[in-house]
Order: sequence, then structure tokens, then C-alpha cells
Amino acid sequence: MSGANANYPMDIDQWAKWTGRPVDLALMFVTRDSWANLVSPHWPLDAYTRDKWPGQISVAVPLWPVDHSGAPVDGANENDCAAGAYDQYFAQLGGNLQKYGRPDAIVRLGWEFNGDWFNWYPRDVEVWKNCYQHEVAALRSTAPEVQIDWTMSMHRDTLPDGTDVWAAYPGDDYVDIIGVDYYDMAPPAPTEKIWDDLCDNPSGLCNIVKEARAHGKKFSVPEWGVVSASDGGGDNPFFVEKMYETFRANTDVLAYESYWNNHEPDNVHSSLLNPVLNPRSAKRYQQLFGAG
Repeated sequence: MSGANANYPMDIDQWAKWTGRPVDLALMFVTRDSWANLVSPHWPLDAYTRDKWPGQISVAVPLWPVDHSGAPVDGANENDCAAGAYDQYFAQLGGNLQKYGRPDAIVRLGWEFNGDWFNWYPRDVEVWKNCYQHEVAALRSTAPEVQIDWTMSMHRDTLPDGTDVWAAYPGDDYVDIIGVDYYDMAPPAPTEKIWDDLCDNPSGLCNIVKEARAHGKKFSVPEWGVVSASDGGGDNPFFVEKMYETFRANTDVLAYESYWNNHEPDNVHSSLLNPVLNPRSAKRYQQLFGAG
């Protein structure tokens, strides 16, 4: 499956027209400023019922809600989570997935947990894993077909406390897809050697594929793109080519990939469409990922 971020259904239609092919998957995020909004069906489930959008959806869901400053709502934390305090909310979310015709949705639970930019990163990795397992079990209690995508961020081989990123793997019973968000930044990959070195690191794309195979799982790249913001490689069609090459070489275990088309001032400036911030990469993407 090949997709794109889709904060509104119109984004998907524009991406399909530009690529000249159907879009298989829509990538989105729940509203995360309260428990009520986190589990609410109004966004994104009501906008993406099967009759409105027949393709698959991948929904990023935090382990607990955070306010607009990024602080946890009502003091939410991994210890309470591990004690089952939030199970009711995830069971409710699973019920809404069923109700709105998305029982097999892909849920990126606690995505990019190995960075410190989101509040749900592990403080105590064993407690964090217990928290993760609780929420997966609660989700599956009402939506047994849901697909759990354990998604890390690239080039972050250790957790904020220095623990190896793979120490946070919650176990094969709680993961369906092993994912990584992969951007050409921090550091970028302008050459084959740098690409290979980064790709084979613990949080590198090549190692993600290797680990997925070893665990009998599919792998995903829910967010990827060139980066024209700071720390990025700029308009780099080489990066697009290497991503395509990796996907094509591993189609047997690729669950999905989704390009992050973004031009917000404080984001990565990966946009290939509306507006075209990276024209050379946009042309290469159309050649490789488009209709031909």
C-alpha cells in the first residue's frame, strides 16, 4: 500500500490526481488534547467511513493525551497506564473503530516513542512496555482485527535515557507491524555511503526490514520525505530513489509506506505538491511512485 498524509479527504483526491494512480492509504492523527477527543469518532473516523473512503487508514494515537504545550493531560504517565488506568479509553476507541467500519485500521500507538519531542517516551522501559501491552489488549478487546504499528523515529538508536531503542519492543504478541518514520535529516543522506551507514543502524530503515523479517512481521514507513527545513538534505531526489529501491526490494514484507507532504512553517518542508517546495524530488517521485 502506498499513501499520503490526509488531514482532510480532499488531500487524498489531490494526491491521486497528481500521481495518476489511486491512493491506497490515508495517514492521519487523532486529536490528542483530551481523552474525549482522543477516542472521539468525529475525527478521523466519521470523515473516513468506508462509504467515504474505501482505502485503508493509518491513525497515530498517543499513549495518553497531551495539551497544546505538550504536557500530559491530568498528569497522565506510564505508571498509571501500566496499572490499567487508561484501558477503558482504548476499549472505547476500539469500539468506535468497529462502529465506524474500521475494525482493521492500522493504529500507530505511541508513535516516535524514541524521541523526546512527545511526552510518551519511556522513563522506565519495562513499565513503558507494560503500559503499551495494556493499551493494545484494551484496543483488541473491542476491535480484535486492529493492526498495531510500533513506530520509531529514524536516527534515534537509543531512548532519551540512553537505553537501546529495541529494549522498548513490547513483544511479538502486541505488535503487527514494525515501523519507522524516515526523513532525510539529522543527518541527511546525500551519498550512497552515508545512506548505507544510516540504513544499517538500529533505527535505520534496512535494520527495520531485517528485524521485521526476524520477528515474522510486516514493516512500514508511515511518514517519509525529503527535508528542506533545517538539518535536512534539501531537494534530494537521490533520497526518493533509495526509498523506492528499498520498498521494491522488500515488497513481500512491506505493509505500507506513506509520503509526508508538508509545508507548515515549523515542520520539515517536505512538500512535493501544493506547494511544490522540492521540484526535483517531486519529478522523481512522480516517475517512480506515480502512474509511470
